[in-house]
Amino acid sequence: MEMDNIFNQNVDFLRQAKEEVVHCNQLEQKQKQLQEKEDKMHKAIVQEEKSINDEIASTIKKRKAEIENTYDSQLDASRKKMKKAQDKKNKEKSERVGQRMDEETAGVKENTRQLKTEMKTLFKKNHVPGFCRSDLYYILFMPKGVKEILLLLVFILIGLAGIPFGMYMLFSQVILVGKPIAAASYFMAIVIALTIVIVLGIYFLIFNLTKVKHRDTIAEGRKIRNQMIANDKNIRAIKNAINKDKDESQYELGEYDDKIQQFQSEMDAIAEEKQEALKEFEKTTKATITDEINGRRIGKLEDMKRQQQAVEEERNSIDEAAKEAALGITNKYAKYLGKNICKEEVLNDIINIMETEQIDTISEGIAIYKGEAPHRGQATEN
Repeated sequence: MEMDNIFNQNVDFLRQAKEEVVHCNQLEQKQKQLQEKEDKMHKAIVQEEKSINDEIASTIKKRKAEIENTYDSQLDASRKKMKKAQDKKNKEKSERVGQRMDEETAGVKENTRQLKTEMKTLFKKNHVPGFCRSDLYYILFMPKGVKEILLLLVFILIGLAGIPFGMYMLFSQVILVGKPIAAASYFMAIVIALTIVIVLGIYFLIFNLTKVKHRDTIAEGRKIRNQMIANDKNIRAIKNAINKDKDESQYELGEYDDKIQQFQSEMDAIAEEKQEALKEFEKTTKATITDEINGRRIGKLEDMKRQQQAVEEERNSIDEAAKEAALGITNKYAKYLGKNICKEEVLNDIINIMETEQIDTISEGIAIYKGEAPHRGQATEN
């Protein structure tokens, strides 16, 4: 159809154009609705697939944990029994080791007891004070061995440095606090010197009254103490040897060893059963769980996919129809009238103008709509 003939058409041509534009708009609206519906269905399908996968994963994890917990509880029970048996064995062994130590050191302990009695009798017989038998006395007045000599050095430092300095602090900061004499330098020297003299005086007084006066008895006591010290070393050596002895047969602990071995065998068997159960779970149970859940829920998922497919097919059909309708409007109307004219509201306005003012041609109706020509009533008045 020629362009001039188009613009000479009457209002029926525009009515036909409007009808096709309305139909095309309806198709596009339907197209949009179907696309939105398809998107929602796709989202629902994705969520359903995720829900199925999550249920499979959580169920498998739960079932596996139940298997592990069952065997672990049995292992814990056997482990507690074995620990209880081990504790009883250790207690029994400790008692029997103690008995063995008492038996093997009894002779040495008896010898030490006799030596103490002998020393006590000796000192009483010679009228030597009882404190002269003490460890402290022999460290201060007749030390022997590295340990006693080191202790003597410590006591010398205390007696010649610690006590004098302590006496100075006592007088200067407690007894004579705030008095000028407490701050005098010679005061410190006097207090320290007097304290040293007193300490040494006491020491040598005891020395003369005991060691010098009873030299032979004190010396004999030293020999007896040496024997007692040797006995103590011998006892420690015996106890160390017993503690290091790995042979438990003499303690008759076989009953406990049998129980411990029994519980260990139970634990090994349970651990092996656990591994086999987990292997079987991985091999078959996981697949069974997956098939059960899929069998229960896959039907709904397939229905959702079929519904989506139907909507997709309908949308594709509408897409094609909308495309053809739009191309038809372009070829029949828009390429002549213009895209802006080929709109429902615009066509409706032009049709109203032509019907109201009884205009015969499209060109005149468009001109009036665009304001390029006056309305007929206005033309008559002019």
